[in-house]
Amino acid sequence: MASSPTRVAIIGAGIGGLTLGRILQLRKGPNISFTIYESDADPTVRASFGGSLDLKYESGQRAMRDAGLHGEFMKLCRPVGEHMRILDKTGKCHHEVTETGAEFYNPEIDRGQLRALILDSLAPGTVQWGHKATGIRKGPAAGTYTIEFASGATAEEVDVVVGADGAWSRVRPLVWPEGKPLYSGITFLETKVNTAQFPHFAPLIGQGAMFALGDGKGIMAQHNSNGVMMLYSAVRVPEDWATASAVARAETGEEKITLMLEEFRGWDEALRELVRAGEGPTVRAIYALPWGAAPRAATENIVLLGDAAHLMSPFAGEGVNLAMADAADLAKALVAGRPLERYEKLMRNRANESAQESAVNLELFFGEDAANDVATLFKSHEMPRSLAYIVKSYYYVRSFFA
Repeated sequence: MASSPTRVAIIGAGIGGLTLGRILQLRKGPNISFTIYESDADPTVRASFGGSLDLKYESGQRAMRDAGLHGEFMKLCRPVGEHMRILDKTGKCHHEVTETGAEFYNPEIDRGQLRALILDSLAPGTVQWGHKATGIRKGPAAGTYTIEFASGATAEEVDVVVGADGAWSRVRPLVWPEGKPLYSGITFLETKVNTAQFPHFAPLIGQGAMFALGDGKGIMAQHNSNGVMMLYSAVRVPEDWATASAVARAETGEEKITLMLEEFRGWDEALRELVRAGEGPTVRAIYALPWGAAPRAATENIVLLGDAAHLMSPFAGEGVNLAMADAADLAKALVAGRPLERYEKLMRNRANESAQESAVNLELFFGEDAANDVATLFKSHEMPRSLAYIVKSYYYVRSFFA
């Protein structure tokens, strides 16, 4: 008699959870069934959420190849992942990259576009919307789990639970009780700028990203598609600033921006004008999980991926790439029936390296001589085109045979 298929519950329909679902859909065979449970009511809730993402060959793009979507991704992406300008508070440029290497680049795509691409590739009904997980307990059958949702519904006899539910994961405490996000010391005011209305900002920003840094603060801009630019005005402030400051308590968006400009008094007027041009401000404190090997609880078939496993600040540029690499590696482990501990060791080692880099870079971005130090950092990461081609080829071959 054939054994029952392994039932996998993926909690969270972010990019990591969706990528895992897509790869399982292609490769799972009859031995695995899976469902993605998402707390959002429908796909439109976060359709325009987030900024631009650069997918790296060895991680994000590898996952897209595993998902059979790399060709569609290349049609949507923008080859400007290396374009950048590093300025100080006076507007002086310390470093600029204006060319995209033909052999090696990290193409950009809007988070919303990437999420929609993967979501649309899934079979109807794969994602169960409006399912906010509130509890996970052992099921009646040995080795199974029951998931409880805020609606009162339950998912019974689940064999593997995947926590892909982000920074404030409800799954994480089951396998890492000490894993609580810690405030990084940095808070953003996120806004969007309509570049068609403000074409004179083009020389200031360039075609990719711009970082203006000084006084332990930053004004960071990044182009998205369709004439939208994401702008992040960052300050080093106490944790309660995000809820108790005058900026946070301001009743209108215009007032929030006006008050935020007080934080950048004395900065170059063109940079201040860029902040003033923003719309739809949102205050967002930046959190990160402690990096280092996370202890594993006795629960053997509950695993994490993405921010649920290794939330970090955005200053290593690895968040979505790690989540997608996690998804690709976990899918391989599930399909092959490998011990999940092997996936976790690979995931944790990779994440610890990036988390350390992220923590170091955050201090660099908001240090005393930030513009000069960050410019030096980016210059040190540049490589000759011939070497870049070798690196790209290595990652492509490695991922093909993995």
